[in-house]
Amino acid sequence: MFKKIILLLAMSLLLAVPAWANAAPNTVVQVTGNSQKEIAPDIARIHVAIQSTQANLDKAKAENSKNVNQVLAKLQQLGVTDEQITTDTYQISPLYNYEKDRLPVLTGYRVSQGLEIRTSLEQVGILVDEMTKAGANEISSIRFEAADETSSKNEALKEAVADALKKADVIAASLGKKVARITLVNESGVFYRPVMMEARMLKAAAMDSSVPNIPAGKVTVGATVQVSVELE
Repeated sequence: MFKKIILLLAMSLLLAVPAWANAAPNTVVQVTGNSQKEIAPDIARIHVAIQSTQANLDKAKAENSKNVNQVLAKLQQLGVTDEQITTDTYQISPLYNYEKDRLPVLTGYRVSQGLEIRTSLEQVGILVDEMTKAGANEISSIRFEAADETSSKNEALKEAVADALKKADVIAASLGKKVARITLVNESGVFYRPVMMEARMLKAAAMDSSVPNIPAGKVTVGATVQVSVELE
């Protein structure tokens, strides 16, 4: 009896093998979704430097402190709060005179303090003009960006996924199939490019006016994703 049961099971398996072998696997397609758009910035970060050079270190530090305080006072008059201002650098550099075949001779010191001011777009030109009058002798750069960077990146990811699924539907339709399920999603990258104006660009913008006209431009945001889908 036991042998008959084993024989019946073996025959059942043999009969089932052709059914398995003839079952065609579903088609798997991998598509790339992209998203890129330009958005209007709504804030600016102005990087300025206040530099003082003197033969004596204490005099250089005192002069620099005086000029920095003048710049901060002017910013306060213009309605800029302490929360909008950050000291990002403070440097003391010895200065040397170099002559051929002689040891370097110390001639003085340069003290430099860098500030970052976060402000609205409307205030950029006014702040640049007033800070330079108050003692800021270098506008290093201005960065225009979106206040809510995270939301911009998330929206770019959503649009990239939607682009990938749209491509998958087109491929499926051309094969007479449809998308059955998503099997894998891989984020390939999200980029966020604010508008940067360097010192040389700012000088050119200020040549025709005492209050420079500084266009903000557009922030570029984008994303790329890889999506694998199964068709049926």
